[in-house]
Amino acid sequence: MNSGAQRGGKRAIQREILLTTSKVSAALVFGILLGAAAGLIGVGGGEFRTPILLYVIGLPVVMAIAVNLLVGLLTVIVSFLTRFQLGWLNGHSVNIALIMSATSIIGAYIGALLTDRIPEKPLKRVLAAVLIIVGLKIGLEPFVEIPIAFALKLGFVEEALLAALIGLAIGVVSGTLGVAGGEFRIPALIYIFSLDIRAAGTASLLVSIPTVASGFLKHKNMGHMNRKAAIIAVMMGVGSVIGAFLGASYARVVDKEVLKVLLGAILILATVRMVTEP
Repeated sequence: MNSGAQRGGKRAIQREILLTTSKVSAALVFGILLGAAAGLIGVGGGEFRTPILLYVIGLPVVMAIAVNLLVGLLTVIVSFLTRFQLGWLNGHSVNIALIMSATSIIGAYIGALLTDRIPEKPLKRVLAAVLIIVGLKIGLEPFVEIPIAFALKLGFVEEALLAALIGLAIGVVSGTLGVAGGEFRIPALIYIFSLDIRAAGTASLLVSIPTVASGFLKHKNMGHMNRKAAIIAVMMGVGSVIGAFLGASYARVVDKEVLKVLLGAILILATVRMVTEP
């Protein structure tokens, strides 16, 4: 890490964080709400925790990323275990998930290193464009029949290489922005690897566990976490675990088409958050 980034990280940690009862309560309540959405859809919810951590709790950016990753880790573990017990994972999805996990760990580590070294605005524009296209496609599928123009027929080697590349790329995004990456990974699993939405969400959670853990550990080693941030992370994490368990438990009684609409809405809202964030 260069000296400028080190100074920026130290300033972030040294800044006094005022913890109040309302902020701690907000962390718990928003943790439950966003955890429920994560468990229901199969995403980490990091895109929506970020503005809460920045603008409601008042954390510095690098600290918010570290806290977000820790909360995301707790959320995806509970969501995955609950969905796994429901049998929403088959041999094909496991193979893809394992390949993605290996390269995602590397990508998340690289992304954490790049936190203070690359401009976020160009990256956010690209991600916003992808989110709009994929979000509209998934969200409108229950109402409008949209042909899949990029469906691929892949052999084992081609599929493994593509899974590795996608895992690496999304891992970098995860480590850089402090998100689990499910909003980007699930569409790839659905439209490139032909998994149904429930298997895709479960496989994505499996990939998210080592990915988020790698990014968080690197941020922690870089000094982006202190005691007060840990308190926020624990409170929001407890809420997220409760919410994730409830959301994942009810996912089996929610119609697949409803899940697609919800996922599409999450993608579009994530785009709005990225575009409007100063």
